Amino acid sequence: MEEELLDRIDKHLEDKKEIKEDYKWIKSSQVSEMLSCSASTLFRLRANGTLPSSLILGTYYYKLSDIEKMMEDGKLYEYE
Repeated sequence: MEEELLDRIDKHLEDKKEIKEDYKWIKSSQVSEMLSCSASTLFRLRANGTLPSSLILGTYYYKLSDIEKMMEDGKLYEYE
């Protein structure tokens, strides 16, 4: 019974960690560095809808999970 309780606590903590990581937001400069791309390339990704963002007080923020999803989906991005 004690072991079952410890397993449930561990599972709860893992689930909570995953939820928290899904909602981590980062700024444009961090995204550019992460993707090794210029600010103008990041602008194009944002403008054409490839990478969703939120604008708050003049600063763009990107959800880390959206960046990972874009990379995992393997979308081919071409300059227009």
